[in-house]
Amino acid sequence: HEIAWTRRLLGLGLLLVACQSPPVERSPNAGTGASTNAAGSAEAPPSASAVPPIVPPNSLSEGEFTRLFHELSEPDRYFFSDNFVSNETSYLQPIAELSARAAKGGAYLGVGPEQNFSYLALLEPKLAFIVDIRRANALEHLLYKAIFEAATSRSHFVALLLARDYDAETDPGPSAPIKAVLAHATRSTPDPKRFSELHAMLVKKLQSKGLSFEAEDQKTLTATHRAFFDRGLELSFELHDKNGRKYPRLSELLSAEDSRGSTGFLGTEAAFRAVQQLQRDNRIIPVVGDFAGDHAILRIAAELRRRALPVSVFYTSNVEQYLMEPDKWKAWTRNVEALPSNEKSLFLRCYLDQGRRHPLQLQGHRTATVVASFDHFKWRNKTRGYGSFFQLVTDGLGADAGH
Repeated sequence: HEIAWTRRLLGLGLLLVACQSPPVERSPNAGTGASTNAAGSAEAPPSASAVPPIVPPNSLSEGEFTRLFHELSEPDRYFFSDNFVSNETSYLQPIAELSARAAKGGAYLGVGPEQNFSYLALLEPKLAFIVDIRRANALEHLLYKAIFEAATSRSHFVALLLARDYDAETDPGPSAPIKAVLAHATRSTPDPKRFSELHAMLVKKLQSKGLSFEAEDQKTLTATHRAFFDRGLELSFELHDKNGRKYPRLSELLSAEDSRGSTGFLGTEAAFRAVQQLQRDNRIIPVVGDFAGDHAILRIAAELRRRALPVSVFYTSNVEQYLMEPDKWKAWTRNVEALPSNEKSLFLRCYLDQGRRHPLQLQGHRTATVVASFDHFKWRNKTRGYGSFFQLVTDGLGADAGH
């Protein structure tokens, strides 16, 4: 799998240390093939038995895409940062393990901006939902969708993202390294008039699909695209209340390399085209939702059951860090139980070092990204529980790792 991934998608044969040692406590059904598919909800989702399961299609209609975006989403919620780009330099860390352990062709759930695309290129899901508490994130993914669909090459993609002019005649081509792609995409001088023209074209493309945007959404779409235009490849994650910490720039995230010189979703033509096809097939659906809410995750769970699609990977980043309060944790684990899963379903989590290093944290990184089993999480949560987020992200790494 790792060789196939390296050649076919991202070239990501990572320097991965083993992300997880054999668990100190093994969940009873781990590796047995037993399916875990329970449901419980505050808002009863549509019954899976009321509608016969449907075969997952190779694509969704634009009407179905638009319906799911609107029907699955919750109201907007405040968050304390602008996540135009990721702040996780370790996002490539788990690729080798995912390649070995994750099932392809299932469902993918994720959170946050562009880091999802590298996971999607590897996993090739039938359906993907990007769930974030901020409506701005969903709108950013709609913008990405329009850009993916309009782009003729990787360089054109970056040029559209930054609202720059693009020269097809000098495009470095499908075999070009990522640094050549970025250099070509940023050759032209930023032009405010050109920004307005390109942004209007992308919004019109989204509206042609039946998506309608209120004035506030229009404002958010413009502000998001303008952030990329104004700061270009220097754009980085920002807290609303600045703390003086420097976060990785977009250029660093897009051209990140492991010790073998592997990169992310723009690193190879095959990886870029894989995500582009998912976008053109309407199979990446942004959703506004709280992981511990009473609507979005439960409705996604019902949709997946209706389509007979188990979760392959749920990329939660560090969201669970904010769900450790008893009531929120209870609602979160209820939502996890509602999702259709099996013995191969995995969590993908990111730990941000705030003064305590993760055992698997790589040199030069402030973050560590780790893989964990759905079954083990559900068993441990029911039997012993988790006392802290650090304990959660180090579960299985040794008797004292999480204390």
